Amino acid sequence: MTPEVNCPQCGEVNPASARFCMACGASLARNCPSCGVEAPAGTRFCGACGAGLDGAAPASAAPKEPSAIEERRTVTVAFADVSGYTAVAERLDHETVKALIERCLTRLAAEVEIFGGRVDKYIGDNVMAVFGAPTAHEDDAERAVRAALGMQAAMSELNRAIAPEFGFELGLRIGVNTGEVLAGRIGEAYTVVGDTVNVASRLQAAAPVGGILVGERTQRQSATSIVYRKLEPVSLKGKAKPVPVWEALAVKEPAASGEAPAAGTPLVGRSEQLGQLEALIERAVRDAGPQLLTVIGEAGVGKSRLLREFEALLQRREPPVRTCRGRCLAFGSSVVYWPLSEMLRAECGILDVDSSEQARAKLTERLGPLLSAHEDPELVEHRLASLARLLGAELPDDHLAAQEEDQQSARESFFGAVRAVFEALAGEGAVVLAWEDVHWADEGTLDLIEYLAQWLRAPVLQVCLARDELLARRPNWSTLRRTVTTTFLEPLDQRDTRALVAALLGESVTAIELPETLAERSGGNPLFAEEMVQRIAAEGGATAAELPDTIQGLLAARLDSLEPFERQLVAHAAVLGRTFWEAALEPLAAAAGENLTTTLAGLREKDIIIPGEGGSAGQPELAFKHVLIRDVAYEILPKAARARKHAEVGAFIERRVGEGGEGIVALAAEHYARAAALGGEVRMPVEELDGLRTRALECGEAAGDTAAALYSNLEALAHYDTAATFAEPGGTS
Repeated sequence: MTPEVNCPQCGEVNPASARFCMACGASLARNCPSCGVEAPAGTRFCGACGAGLDGAAPASAAPKEPSAIEERRTVTVAFADVSGYTAVAERLDHETVKALIERCLTRLAAEVEIFGGRVDKYIGDNVMAVFGAPTAHEDDAERAVRAALGMQAAMSELNRAIAPEFGFELGLRIGVNTGEVLAGRIGEAYTVVGDTVNVASRLQAAAPVGGILVGERTQRQSATSIVYRKLEPVSLKGKAKPVPVWEALAVKEPAASGEAPAAGTPLVGRSEQLGQLEALIERAVRDAGPQLLTVIGEAGVGKSRLLREFEALLQRREPPVRTCRGRCLAFGSSVVYWPLSEMLRAECGILDVDSSEQARAKLTERLGPLLSAHEDPELVEHRLASLARLLGAELPDDHLAAQEEDQQSARESFFGAVRAVFEALAGEGAVVLAWEDVHWADEGTLDLIEYLAQWLRAPVLQVCLARDELLARRPNWSTLRRTVTTTFLEPLDQRDTRALVAALLGESVTAIELPETLAERSGGNPLFAEEMVQRIAAEGGATAAELPDTIQGLLAARLDSLEPFERQLVAHAAVLGRTFWEAALEPLAAAAGENLTTTLAGLREKDIIIPGEGGSAGQPELAFKHVLIRDVAYEILPKAARARKHAEVGAFIERRVGEGGEGIVALAAEHYARAAALGGEVRMPVEELDGLRTRALECGEAAGDTAAALYSNLEALAHYDTAATFAEPGGTS
C-alpha cells in the first residue's frame, strides 16, 4: 500500500512523496523539533539527528538536547492558565478531567511551537513557554504575543467542542513578559529562572479571562506588529511599585497596497543604490518587461529603509507607481506563499475577520474585471479559484476541480494565475513587487519569484530584500537572466555614520563625545544607531554602552545560529576583548578536540571576526568585526564563568608576554581585577575568590609600578587605587 500523509491545514490525503498539499497548497514538510532540519512528509525520524518525529522514539540516536552550559539570556516568557472547570470538576471523573486538560494543553503547546517557542513545563492546568532559549530570534517578543493570541483563538475553537460535550466552556488567562534570565539545567531539565519568569506568572494571574497582559519590554519590542490597549499599572507581589501593563488585542493589519510607510530614519549614504532602483523601474517601463533586483545586506543595514525611500519616490511620479508588499515571516515558512497572500489581501481589501464568502467576493470584485479584459470567462473563473484556495476562500466546486489536477498541473495553474494578475495590474501602470526578508521565504515563494522574473510580459519590477542566508540556500539565485540584478548593501562608512547619528540626535546632543561614541558603536549599521539614540532619548539614564532589546535580539540570534564550538570560541574570545590573539584560543580548541584554524576561518566567512590591525609579543591579532557582537557574546556568559575566563586570560598574558611593558602588565591586571570583581558578585567559593583577589592585587601594584617608572603618575595612582580594593577583606571593585 502506498504511504500517505494528511495535510495539517485542510486534512486532504496526499502521497508521502508530496511536498505541498494538492488541495490547498500548504507545506507538508516538517521541521525536526530537535535540530530544526526539514523532515520530508511521511518520515518518522529526522535524517539529520535521528530524533523521533510526532512523538516517535529514535531507534539508535538520542535527540539533540539544549546545551548544558548555563547562559544569561534575554527571553520572553508566556504563562497560560486554563480556568473555569473547577466549579464542575466534582461531577466529572478524575480521568475525564485529566483528559480534558491534556487536550487543551496539547493544543496550546502547538501554538507555542508554531511560533518557534519552547514549552518549558506544565504546572497543573498551566503551561509555561519560553521564546529565546535555547535559541534566540530577533523577534522573540512578537513571536510570544502572536502565540498568545493563537492560544486564545485555539481555546475558542476547543470550546466549540467542549460546550456541547460537557455543558460548560473553559477560559484562558495569559501573561507575557520579557527580560533577563539564567538558562541552563536544573536536574535533568533545561529551564530558565529569574524575576522575568515570576513577573510573567503574576501577569497571567492578573489577566482577565480571555485576555493577554504583557509587560513593558514585551510591548515595546512588538508594538509595530501588535495592537495594544494601555491599562492602569497593576500591583504585583514582590514589586515595590505598580507595574505598567498592556493588553494585547490583535495582530496589526498589513498596510494597504501602494501606501508608502513613513520614512523614519534619514537616508544617508545610499544615493547610488536609490539611483539603481530608479534606473531599473525606468528600464521595466521602457521594455514593458520584468526586472528583478535583490538587495543583500546584514540585519539593520538599511534594506527596508532604502525600499521605503524608493516607494516614496514612486508615489511622486506621474502617474504614481503601484507597490505591492509582502513580508516573509521567520515563523511563517511552513505556510507557503505567505507574502503573496499579503499582497493579494491588501490589493483586494481582504481582512482577517472576513468570512470565506466575503473574501471570495472581494477577490472577484477587484481582480475579475482586470482578468476579464484579457481572458475568456471560463479561464478567469479558473484563475480566481486557484487564488481563492491560497486565501482560504475556495468554494466546494473549487476543491473538486483541484482534485482532478495532478500536483505539477496544479502548480503550473497557480503560477499562471499569479502571473496573469500582476500582468493585469501592470496594464494600469508599472508595478513594483516588494518581497521583504526573502531569506525566510518558503521554497514555493522563491520558485514563484524566479518564475515571474522569467515569464512576466509587463512592466513589473520585483525587489527582494534578503540577508546572506538566501545565497547559502540558493547559491545560483537568479543569476542566469539579463533582467536580474543583485546588489550588496554594506555598512555605512565613518563619515556617513557620523552624519546619520548627528541627524538622529538633532538638538538633543548634550555631550560633545556622544555622536562619536554612538557612531563608533553602531559600526555603520543604521538600525543600531537609531535604536541607541532612541533608547538614550527615551531613558534619560541610558548610555551608548547599554544595548537596546532590538539589537540584543538580532545579535543573539546571529550567535545562536553558529555551530556549538564556534559559539564557545566566540564567547571565550569576547572575554579577551574587542581584539584578541589566536594563541589565547588554542587551549580551548585542544580541550574540545577541534581544529582552531578551520573554526576561525568559518567565523571569518560569517563576518563574526576579522584580522586585527596589530599584535603583541609576536602574536597576530584578531578582532570582532562589530564591537556589539563582542558585547552580546560577553553578556551571555554567566558572571561566574566570566570571572574564571578573565583569570585564565590574565594567566595567559603573564605566561606569553612576561615583562612586556606597561600596556601588557596593565592588561593582565585588568583581567584579574574583573575576575575578582565578578567572583565577588556571585559569591564564589572563598578559597577561589581569595586567589583571584591576590592576583588582582599583585598585578595591579605591578602595573602601578610600571606606570610610575614611566612618569605616568595619574595612571599609576589609578592602578594603585584599584589594587588597594583587593587588599581589603571583601574588596571586589
